[in-house]
Amino acid sequence: MNFIKTIQKHKMLSHHDHILVAVSGGADSVALLYGLLALREDFFLTISVAHINHNLRGADAQQDADFVKNLCDDLALPFFSYSADVKSEAKSRGLSLEEAARQVRYTFLCKAARSCGAQKIALGHNQNDNAETLLLRLCRGTGLTGLGGIPPIGEREGFPLIRPLIETERAAIEAFLDEKHIAHRIDASNFDTAFSRNRVRHDIIPAMQQINPRVVAGLAKSAELLREDEALLDTLAAQLIGKSDQLDEATSRIHIPTLLEAPKAMQQRAIRSALLRLPHEGGLRDISQTHVTQIISLISNQSGSKEIHLPGGLRARREYDFLLLFPRDMTMSNGFCFDIHLDTPVFIPHINGHIRASVKFPCTTPQTNSAEICTKYFNYDKIRGALQWRTRQPGDRIAVAGVGSKKLQDEFCDRKIPRSQRDSIPLLAAGSDILWIISYDRTSSAYMPEPGCHVLEVSIYYAGV
Repeated sequence: MNFIKTIQKHKMLSHHDHILVAVSGGADSVALLYGLLALREDFFLTISVAHINHNLRGADAQQDADFVKNLCDDLALPFFSYSADVKSEAKSRGLSLEEAARQVRYTFLCKAARSCGAQKIALGHNQNDNAETLLLRLCRGTGLTGLGGIPPIGEREGFPLIRPLIETERAAIEAFLDEKHIAHRIDASNFDTAFSRNRVRHDIIPAMQQINPRVVAGLAKSAELLREDEALLDTLAAQLIGKSDQLDEATSRIHIPTLLEAPKAMQQRAIRSALLRLPHEGGLRDISQTHVTQIISLISNQSGSKEIHLPGGLRARREYDFLLLFPRDMTMSNGFCFDIHLDTPVFIPHINGHIRASVKFPCTTPQTNSAEICTKYFNYDKIRGALQWRTRQPGDRIAVAGVGSKKLQDEFCDRKIPRSQRDSIPLLAAGSDILWIISYDRTSSAYMPEPGCHVLEVSIYYAGV
């Protein structure tokens, strides 16, 4: 098996890892378990086993569960099991049996990993599974992400999903088990060609092997190359999204003119990337190309503010020059107020950082405020009200160079700030005077430092910086 080579290539294991191994009882998962056991001493691994009974195959499914339990007893390994009613789950949630089983399975594995203290979850997908997945997705129609097949390392609820057998063909796995005289279960349903995957496995791939005996490895290699291209495009999409404002972990705000300057393919990828960062129900498997096209149409229409509902409990809304993506039941307003005391750092959860204000000696050289730094300077001698970091309040005003004092509401209107965001924008205020609007870096012209004045220095230190 290419087991160790794959682990080293993708850096799947670290010393003292606690691995939860998903074992169905079939050849792949049993081989995976024995392979990891062979590395236990070298890597000082702790190994636990998890098994889920989907209750889709009657007595055979229970016999699989009993087999895995007995195997763990013989190997003296911690064993976690769960019996799920997948049919009821699929019906109640409007999912296919396959999708319901997948969601229930991963939810259980993550719960078991948390329960036993495992850092990683090991899955038994092999190279044939990868080739079959690529062909199935190609038949149904897919983009670059789908053609990337099954990645060697994935993630679920913060747990790395490692697949040490992903570069090993099924024949090599079965040969390993035969050579070691290791027993395993055989799922009769894997031979029923009424299922699309089995038809690919038993009919299509053998036919392709008549053209190229190494077709499974060839398809897997193609998937690997496409994943590398996908990673590059994802980086470019992230850079495009990075030019927009991220309001918080539950809302994305994308600058529409910037997005529309990009090629159409990059627009679509950037939207999907932004959606992936939001909390949603059941991933984005139900968000299709049709939905992404609807969002592109939404932002391309220049008139009014419109909104569309998306699967997974998400919404997309256009307001002025911005596209907002957020959970359907989210309240956009999120007011706050923090008192700022001199020389005392204050943690502000809304920006995940600290604010510190201090007074400097009278300045002898002019101090200017730059949009490139998170430290601002103000004329402390003119400040009368208490310093606060807050959201807007009635009566707020800001002084603008060349304009004079204006209502904060008028400032937001002139800047085309969407109404849904105005109550969440962080402000540095002294009474009803606004000194600093952090969202687009506007500082009050009335409080600019003058020669001989005491200077108020206000700095933001973001967490981890």
